[in-house]
Amino acid sequence: MTLTAVASHPARLRRPCWLLAATLATATSALPLIAWAAPPQPKVETLGVYSNVRVTGGDDPHAEGYDCELYRENGQLFGLFYSSQGMVGDTPRGRLQDVRYDPVKRTLFFRAKLTLGQEINRDTGPDGRPSRDLFEFDGTLDGKRLSGSLTHHDGYRPSEPGERETVTLKFDRERSAQAREFAPASRKAWQAEDLPMGPQW
Repeated sequence: MTLTAVASHPARLRRPCWLLAATLATATSALPLIAWAAPPQPKVETLGVYSNVRVTGGDDPHAEGYDCELYRENGQLFGLFYSSQGMVGDTPRGRLQDVRYDPVKRTLFFRAKLTLGQEINRDTGPDGRPSRDLFEFDGTLDGKRLSGSLTHHDGYRPSEPGERETVTLKFDRERSAQAREFAPASRKAWQAEDLPMGPQW
């Protein structure tokens, strides 16, 4: 009796090809889309803040020295360079440019444009003009210090040799923790942000 029932309904054994394809398409569309999700965005790593700033004075404190705030995304270093040369407060700063870093040799080179203040001389007249301060660093970076030569150029006279000094900026644990807490979401977003006390050139 079972054989007769099967033979009288051959359609149950042989479904049309179009029906099989439709069934597979419906099943595929119901699968979760996890495999098709976009890859995660690169994460910004905080390398730290390196500093040799010295604060002097009691009621009228003054700061002198440099800070360098470093991040890394996809192997590329970026960050800020600060120059303190006066009263403690908002410090002039500039974004690192032309960064070259060799993680094997630990060599680091960068430039940074800053405006440290207003300059008045025979070229500016009595009203003065914002200074153009170009810093070039060439040295090494490790987990504890950033050391090498730092050259300060006048951006209005880039062909002149500039003032060169040897610096050692040490890792600042407390400020590095703060930088890590407020690290940018990405280098692109960081570059689009306004830069308070940034260069005026």
